[in-house]
Amino acid sequence: MPPARQKLLEQEVVFGALLRFMGYSMLGFVLVIGAQFGVKLYLQNQAASIGDNIARLQSQVKKQENATTKEDIANINNYIADYKDLSQGIPKWSKVLKAFALLPPPGVVINSFSPDFDTKTITITGTALTRDAVIQLYNNILADSKEFTGIDYPLENVAAPKNNFFHFTFTVNDSLLK
Repeated sequence: MPPARQKLLEQEVVFGALLRFMGYSMLGFVLVIGAQFGVKLYLQNQAASIGDNIARLQSQVKKQENATTKEDIANINNYIADYKDLSQGIPKWSKVLKAFALLPPPGVVINSFSPDFDTKTITITGTALTRDAVIQLYNNILADSKEFTGIDYPLENVAAPKNNFFHFTFTVNDSLLK
């Protein structure tokens, strides 16, 4: 073959190889782009699925937190309701103390002040410098019939003329306990 024809055949072989190379390169390029596009779609689908799972889990956690919070609030409300019920059912003894504090005359020391919540009675014990002070305390409690009634009068309270140990029991009127 003539050298020009050989050169032409050589160039055709190189050109064919180059075309095949370009074809394979394009095919590889299209396959890589297609694979990337497929991976992108897969990852987007996975991200959406994971996002939905996260949202669902957050919803469950909020529900659980809300349930716990609601339960805590209900318990606190129950404590408050119990306190209100108890406080309404218990007489107001501070008014009783205020009313009684005015009654002991000078020379009288109250050692104990014991209320009985069920019977609404008070038992007091103490000492007085004189018998007259004990009698005066008795008369003061007896005279305050608006707040106190039913005072007992044990004779042993006035047995000694000086340094008397005494004890009285009397009832508190309901009007003072409200």
